[in-house]
Amino acid sequence: MKSACILIFFSILCVGIGIATAFPLLKWASFSPKTYTLAVIIALSAYILKNIINHVKKNEPAIHRNKSLLVSVVAALLISQLHANTPRYPEIKELVSRNFLYAQYEEEVQSARKALKAGQEPYINFYSYTAVKGDTIFTLSARCAVTQESLATINGIENSSAVLEGKKLILPTVPGLYIPLQPITQIEFLIAKEHSVKLLSENYPIYEINGKKYYFLKDTKFSPEERAFFLDSGMGLPLEKYILTSSFGMRKSPISGSWKFHKGIDMAAPAGTSVMACKGGTVQYVGRNDYVYGNYIIIKHDGDITSKYAHLKDIQVTTGQTVSKGTVIGKVGATGLATGPHLHFEIQLKGEAENPQKYLNNR
Repeated sequence: MKSACILIFFSILCVGIGIATAFPLLKWASFSPKTYTLAVIIALSAYILKNIINHVKKNEPAIHRNKSLLVSVVAALLISQLHANTPRYPEIKELVSRNFLYAQYEEEVQSARKALKAGQEPYINFYSYTAVKGDTIFTLSARCAVTQESLATINGIENSSAVLEGKKLILPTVPGLYIPLQPITQIEFLIAKEHSVKLLSENYPIYEINGKKYYFLKDTKFSPEERAFFLDSGMGLPLEKYILTSSFGMRKSPISGSWKFHKGIDMAAPAGTSVMACKGGTVQYVGRNDYVYGNYIIIKHDGDITSKYAHLKDIQVTTGQTVSKGTVIGKVGATGLATGPHLHFEIQLKGEAENPQKYLNNR
């Protein structure tokens, strides 16, 4: 009798795991190979249960019951593995009201907003959606009724002009900042630094999304600096007014008189003119009294882009400092190999020199 009870227990466990695995996806998914596979899992679990009960009723030898027990355990393990490998987030195919999942998502978003307004703890859930042509952070935010901050931080979107078409996105039901425990992009570092004291001093929930862990600060928005950085998608001029005295490419050096490849452009301006960061990023290096470049700054931007500002009279930033587009980083000078006050400005993409005018010709 004891062994029979054990057999039935494992059988019920097996069926339970199968149903627990299948039900969420059967509820959310349209009919697909995955749906049929899950249906087979449930059927197999039920079949195992039926066989074991029959063995017990017929009082067959223990060896048969043990075989059935072994099959039950193996099946349960296989089902558990399938459950671990199945997608965790229901996928919304279209952001239209007739789509059942989208309608359900909208309801959960509204419920979360009401809970926040009432000072209650909202129920958080996550859906997935693959962006199509025309989708932007602005249109998705409006369509999903969630903040730009929520969509940007949970999906690692670096700036407001990022191309989203074809990207599989996570749609949260509760607004806030999702701050990665291990930041990668410039804006992630900026947000992590901004909230570091708060994250260390308080107990914030941690969610694992697609293998990446995030602190969650509910109902929190970008600070003015973070928003400026996020909206800073284009590249601006490092000087308000200048005269282009030397272009990118081969030129006759004004110092040696020989032909050399010029990796940037020279922008003449009065000494002491403010030099601005062309785009948001992190100061990667500050050099002083270099024989060629004199005093110079290198800023690292997203997309494997760096910018260099050379021959400076003064430097007003430090290594590791985060800057936004337009931040004054130094003053025009004539340090290093220079015939007069000017800014030597370079852009590099993945370590290779690019023509800065290609980035600035519409500015």
